[in-house]
Amino acid sequence: MNLPEDVTIEILTRLPVRSLIRFKCVCKSWNLLLKNPTFISKHHQTISQKDGSEVLLVSRRDVVTNKRVVSMLRNDGSDNTLVDQDLPTFLNDMFGHVRLIGPCKGVVCLFGFPDNIALWNPSSRDFKKLPLSLLPRPPNAKVRGGDLGVGFDSTTHDLKVMQILFCVSFDCRLLYQVEIYSSKTNAWKKYDNVVPANIMYYNIWSTVYKNENFCWWAQDKDVEVILSFDMSKETFQKTTLPSGIDVLGGQHRITRAILPVKDSIALIVYRLQEVQKVFDIWVLNELGGNGVDGWSKATSIGPLSEVERPLGFWNKDEFILESSSRELVLYNRMNQKIMNLGVYGKRDRLEVLVHKESLFSVNAFASVNL
Repeated sequence: MNLPEDVTIEILTRLPVRSLIRFKCVCKSWNLLLKNPTFISKHHQTISQKDGSEVLLVSRRDVVTNKRVVSMLRNDGSDNTLVDQDLPTFLNDMFGHVRLIGPCKGVVCLFGFPDNIALWNPSSRDFKKLPLSLLPRPPNAKVRGGDLGVGFDSTTHDLKVMQILFCVSFDCRLLYQVEIYSSKTNAWKKYDNVVPANIMYYNIWSTVYKNENFCWWAQDKDVEVILSFDMSKETFQKTTLPSGIDVLGGQHRITRAILPVKDSIALIVYRLQEVQKVFDIWVLNELGGNGVDGWSKATSIGPLSEVERPLGFWNKDEFILESSSRELVLYNRMNQKIMNLGVYGKRDRLEVLVHKESLFSVNAFASVNL
């Protein structure tokens, strides 16, 4: 029995990525269909609307071998099982530690040290190391570190990567140099305007907001803000934090995390030094708002014992945390139970990324009309 072509396509758009990758071997016509930009776009839009379609990427240093490991955790009704992902071998030589940045339209940015950047689709194993930037760096200064942003320019259908270099001049002044990579041109250009706030130098809390904006926790003089960059307009914007939240630091080392939640951003305020931690969660209503009407208090989680820091939200009800013993754990907000996953990482080297799978090729991203 042969189904009409439109019915076949409709069925295939509803299937998970891992099934479609296997189906490329069924016949030549299916192989061509699954590489078609229009189908890829339709499939991504369909699968992104399904609950439970998210997978978890975990980057860590193995406590025994000290090797870098990136694993994928699925929650499809069976037991949660971490499966190590095959990364290109050159990463072992060039990347001391891999940060997972994104995701954007199913593509993840791998970030080692400044100028060591790659795009990766964990589902299709598609991989591309970005070319080195040939832009001149600030004179009389050294690059001491950097941060990254990734996002989608919907006006040009272009995946962009933004590298913010932290440079220290010989007279000890902090300078930023911002460089933007375009998938369409496969080249870097310099961003000539200023960065209007200081990204927290020790900050690992950053996130994509609705695919087109990338956000960092930052400080504008004495005011904490969410600093965001619009990939289409190529402009920065500042959003103040909620009014009335606990002041940063102090006896209990009050701190923050910004994490993606659905199509928005969650700000988590908690006391790092507390044994029984309570996580106050605020949700951003719209970028650019002030502390009065830009945020709404969503909930508080806790008190929870033997947990160190929040790492993300997974599916509807699971809160991802790192325990005091550096183990990855899941807290279910419905039954208020903690599940230990038996996965450990060295201090400050356990990182997770909630990821929606896609068929996008990082080498042909700009040809896909999203």
